[in-house]
Amino acid sequence: MAQLPYGFTPFSGITMATLSTTAGSSSALSSIFYPIDEDLLLYRDMALALGAPPNSHMLRFMGPAGQNLVFIGESGTQEWARVQHMAGCRWPQLPAPGSVATDGTKLDSLPERIVYQMLSVLKRRNMHVDVHEPICISDGRFRADLTLRKGAVSRYIEVVGCCGSDRITRNKDERTWLARLDQRLAFYRAQKIEPVLIWLDMFAHPAELKDLCVDLVDDVALRGA
Repeated sequence: MAQLPYGFTPFSGITMATLSTTAGSSSALSSIFYPIDEDLLLYRDMALALGAPPNSHMLRFMGPAGQNLVFIGESGTQEWARVQHMAGCRWPQLPAPGSVATDGTKLDSLPERIVYQMLSVLKRRNMHVDVHEPICISDGRFRADLTLRKGAVSRYIEVVGCCGSDRITRNKDERTWLARLDQRLAFYRAQKIEPVLIWLDMFAHPAELKDLCVDLVDDVALRGA
């Protein structure tokens, strides 16, 4: 089994807990999937490491340890909300789920929120984290997800929430989002700008993601001095 980040609980045992109920004269059967303790512990550890609770898409890249939560997440919105509720009841100190950052800034997605929060904590004096600012002032058609800026120095960051670095998409929506990213990347190339791409699989490794954010802050701090 692949080595998990420090503090993460390895997967073992039953794949999920279920509760089946029979309702009404039609005897319709509905199955509700519940996370087991290992699932909730993984959810907790990821939430603390990322600064926000993960979604099931990020957990696709955790290997066997995350497979139960991925299954539950793909079973429906109500199923995933149950995971969030159970974890929140057990550990009330966990950060709230969703795309709103701890400082109240509203992002377009949970992955954007996570990166924004990491950069906001790490940023130096006179450094700013801009949200959805134009890549080029003279042409406002395309906007960067995030821009780390100090003085005249900027690093543009694209947070790719639709797929991992292998660019494998699973449905029409993900293919549409990836196509939109490629449009922005073509615009970057035309402007001779190299953005930083943060793919979905990078969120499965919080320590490495934080190291990347540290490197970005150090780079902007040095060149923007």
